[in-house]
Amino acid sequence: MTATEDIEAAPEWSDAASDDDFLDAVSERMTDEEKRVKAALELAKSVYVPCGRDQGAKKLLSRFVAMMLAKKAGRRDDGRVLFVTGESGAGKTALVERMLAENATLAPIQRSYGLIKPVVTHTLMGPSTLKFLGLNILKEAGYKITRKLEQGEVWDILPEQLHLRKKLLIHIDETQHLLKLTESDKERDSIRKAIKGVMNYKPWPVSFLMSGMPGINALAGLDEQVERRSRHLHLPDVTLPEERILILNIVTAMCDAVGLGHRAVTESDLPDRIAHVARYRYGRIAQVVLAGIEQAALRSASTLTRDHFAYAYIDHSQARGFDHMNPFLVDDWERLEPGLFLIEDK
Repeated sequence: MTATEDIEAAPEWSDAASDDDFLDAVSERMTDEEKRVKAALELAKSVYVPCGRDQGAKKLLSRFVAMMLAKKAGRRDDGRVLFVTGESGAGKTALVERMLAENATLAPIQRSYGLIKPVVTHTLMGPSTLKFLGLNILKEAGYKITRKLEQGEVWDILPEQLHLRKKLLIHIDETQHLLKLTESDKERDSIRKAIKGVMNYKPWPVSFLMSGMPGINALAGLDEQVERRSRHLHLPDVTLPEERILILNIVTAMCDAVGLGHRAVTESDLPDRIAHVARYRYGRIAQVVLAGIEQAALRSASTLTRDHFAYAYIDHSQARGFDHMNPFLVDDWERLEPGLFLIEDK
């Protein structure tokens, strides 16, 4: 019996304290300096800088929801699939979270018997089987699993349970993990049948939002019905110099939140270096800036500088002792490979 298929007892302390209470108690053990750095990081992390793709994504989801709710002869006739793809660090997860949070149509609805949440979200943490995915969707939907279920049973009861709980959309994040353990044609066919079974359930068709690496688009090719009911949103890399203003806005917003000066960054070539280190991906750009802010906070600096990014690069790569491989320390940084400097094992 696995943890997914059985209800395990919670730790004793959870009855007396919430997660936040526990984290607060742990944080109280930090030194004053550690608390100061933590506070700065929390302020920087709270920042989200919108860009052109946000509006496009918002409009696409709006059209997608309208299509999935549109009735034919008084009944919703089928489910749909929206694929959101991008390379690692493109910012897919944050974008989808905002897309869903800002869509008023899919917001929770309060009823006399409780709160109804039309969206089920599950993130695959690693290579996953179809059975494991189905069990977790049931669990996230609120179904209490009290006995061992086989894969066929899981996907057989899923459509009805989603109907009972008025679920309209299933968001699967990191969908590529589902494909890693399903290389054979037979396994891919099982995925096709499972998805179609939920989408085509006549009493209550449910749609999917699948986010992950570009390879997940292969799911659309498994079946002609899924293919024609699909829509796609790909998050491309940031391009320079066209989108340099986006990097400037990220640096400015995060520094302003913390109270750091940023002219030494925004009025130099550092935004270009930041993008290079981040492989020109939106999510990673924000992470690189956050790493620089951490170094500034550690040193109680009032202004974010090139040195802070150099120190951050050393911490996050294997460039310690290899200054010629640090994009923030050399003039000819463009000759270096994008991303972090990592020494390959022989």
